[in-house]
Amino acid sequence: MVVGESQPPAESSFRWLHLDLWDQRSARWIADQSGLPLEVQALFLSRDEHPRVLGSRRAMAIVLPDFQREFDREETERIGALHIAVRPGLMLTGRHHPLHTPDIFRHRAAQADDLNVDKALGLVLGTLADSLVTRTASAMSELLALEDQVLADDRVPDTRALVTLRRLTARLHRMASGMHMTLFRASEDPAVDPTYRGIFESVARRLQPIERDVIAAQTQLRLLREELDLQAGQQTNENVYLLSVITALFMPATLVTGFFGMNTSGLPFTGGIEGTLIATVMAVACSGATWFLLRMMGLIRR
Repeated sequence: MVVGESQPPAESSFRWLHLDLWDQRSARWIADQSGLPLEVQALFLSRDEHPRVLGSRRAMAIVLPDFQREFDREETERIGALHIAVRPGLMLTGRHHPLHTPDIFRHRAAQADDLNVDKALGLVLGTLADSLVTRTASAMSELLALEDQVLADDRVPDTRALVTLRRLTARLHRMASGMHMTLFRASEDPAVDPTYRGIFESVARRLQPIERDVIAAQTQLRLLREELDLQAGQQTNENVYLLSVITALFMPATLVTGFFGMNTSGLPFTGGIEGTLIATVMAVACSGATWFLLRMMGLIRR
């Protein structure tokens, strides 16, 4: 049974409570009525966000990563932690910050029949895995769209989009690898009840391809970034080349105009009306000769 704000009846064969761990009433209820071992209570109530599994006398506490959410936004890139505690007949889920998956697994639990601890735990872990699958697929779609832009020479993608995508894939990799290693170790931990090991092993197998997909996305993103850097470098080289050619062509003309602009006596062509025209022709001729020389040396490609 999934409980919202009301107190679950004590005679229920299975109870599932989702708690706000900032609320001190949650801590008091856990200490007085949960029946969990003290070490399990401590991990469940802690602010630890590192993935962990702690088994003790048929009870267990789990900390797994999940994306945080805001009241005005369903999805964010900040990582929080979902805390889970189980014992026969009872499962607790809790969080210190609003998370993405609780609304999803609450909806799935409302549609499920005959829930017990095993099924509820599998439902929560499966929802976390599905959330990673969805986020990874969305990141891959965005990455492929950016890659298509680069390959089609349509327009250069916004570097801010690449940075955002890089951060997202890094967080996805951290979450997928952390969950995978934690559940894999828990499936082989003798302190964990054998009933739960099969669930952990099944979900850990689901996380393996997710982790590979995230690594592939990171590799593809790195190659895309290298391609953009290469294009930027080529564009810079083209600009420097064009600037160098323009400088080389104008240098002789600058020398000619500088020579005739000297305020010294005895300058030629100062006595007639054709002096400016002659200086102009000399400047253009010097620039043309420079261009022809550079072309003959192969320094001008076009």
